[in-house]
Amino acid sequence: MNKKILVFIAALCIDLSACSGENSDSYKVKPVFINNCIKQESSTRPTEQANSYCNCVADEVFSDSDISDETKNLMPTLSDKNSKLYQQNDVALVRGALMSCYTSNFYKKK
Repeated sequence: MNKKILVFIAALCIDLSACSGENSDSYKVKPVFINNCIKQESSTRPTEQANSYCNCVADEVFSDSDISDETKNLMPTLSDKNSKLYQQNDVALVRGALMSCYTSNFYKKK
């Protein structure tokens, strides 16, 4: 009887860890987003400032569990105003991250 309970608990733990784990390719998408962002932003500001901003946005968005995997996977299309990203239910969270990072990186008090 104890073996059956242990097997059941082990199977349940495996199932739960699979459900709670990250099912997306966010770890692949994040560097693509950062590179695209830096290319775009460095055309109008110093590269180090663009790098800081883009990494801030990536960290905010990709670590936010309230932002869906689908939205995270669409982040490299951020500069395309016709992107499906802007039709996502959680795009306001992405915009919030953009504004927060923009403010902290480009409006620093001197």
